[in-house]
Amino acid sequence: MNRTIVKTREAHDFLALVPQLVGFLPEKSLVLVAFRGNRTCGAMRFNLPEPGAPQKVLGRIATTLVGTVCKIPGVDALVPVFYSDETIAGVTGLPQERFAEVLCARARLSGFLVRDALCVAPDGWGSYLDPDCPAGGNPLSAIAASDVHRAIPAAVRTDLATLQSRADLPAVDPSMKAKVARRLARYQRLGSTSQTVPELLELARDILDPVPAAEAALGFDLEQLGVDDAATVLYLVQGPACRDQMMLQFAFGETVGRQTHELNLRYAIIQRATGRSLDDIIGEEQAAGNDSPNTRATGDLMLGLSRERPDPERIERAIRLLKLLVALAPRRARPAPLCMLAWLSWAMGRGSVAGIFVDRALAIDPRYPMAELLRTVFGVGHLPDWAFAVPLDETANA
Repeated sequence: MNRTIVKTREAHDFLALVPQLVGFLPEKSLVLVAFRGNRTCGAMRFNLPEPGAPQKVLGRIATTLVGTVCKIPGVDALVPVFYSDETIAGVTGLPQERFAEVLCARARLSGFLVRDALCVAPDGWGSYLDPDCPAGGNPLSAIAASDVHRAIPAAVRTDLATLQSRADLPAVDPSMKAKVARRLARYQRLGSTSQTVPELLELARDILDPVPAAEAALGFDLEQLGVDDAATVLYLVQGPACRDQMMLQFAFGETVGRQTHELNLRYAIIQRATGRSLDDIIGEEQAAGNDSPNTRATGDLMLGLSRERPDPERIERAIRLLKLLVALAPRRARPAPLCMLAWLSWAMGRGSVAGIFVDRALAIDPRYPMAELLRTVFGVGHLPDWAFAVPLDETANA
């Protein structure tokens, strides 16, 4: 696919482009925009450090962030953009100036050209590198009026929302929600012995194949979603094996879904015969070197240890579906689809949104295993390897 090139000659034009690069309206954030030559090749959002953080802490944070940028192939320059809730009028210089200085120094030490370092505040914007930046900053109206907004083709322009609103759930009809809860409860009564992985898989195989079910779910008309369809998907994802299979299938396609399902069936048979846990079985196979290539490949995808890129269009459809299902689900059935939303958001590079979904899952069930795992992964700042494989159709700045 052809890249979309949007030229930005002035700093305020670049600031008009940044939200399109990250896909949302940044708030209380640092966005690192990476360049390969004269074109952007990545944009990553991070939390700002706490106000008054010690210089050593700022140094450690800066080193970690610059190290993350180093993982993007061919990066030779960057522009940090700070989105602060502090006003320019309320500080000396610009908000986050100490951290900006530390970050720029670390970036230069690592061999990056720092093209600019910008700050957007509630009352104006400015450049940390501009000695002539006016007191009180430049007017935000220059960003709003930038020609960049018209230069971005409608086909690639993103309707922007805030980070928090990306995790908002749709409004649903209370009567529809009650019907889904009753239907789900009926399915769970019918499969009351299906709380273990082997039994759930066996029951699901007898009722329906979760691989075609996942593909069908991506094609649902969400405006006309039926009670049966909603309850069926909610029932299937309550089992960890089906949950993970459908989640990976949503991201990578039917072939990966089928491979994952076949692995799950294989392990279900072993569990049924031995009564041992899935973790014990896989751990023993890995220790003995007997785990299959498919097992390793599936585990790598789950942890983001692969350069194989997921399908963004499939993921976006899945996220819309799962948000609706969470809104329709009774509280006890929400952790599974919330964790799927977290993982799919993380797979798209939206780690902060993913963290919101994990927090919601843990608020319902503080010991939900997948939520605990995802909290650990997100907490150390791990990003999937495919986040650093630059797509061919990226929006670029020249």
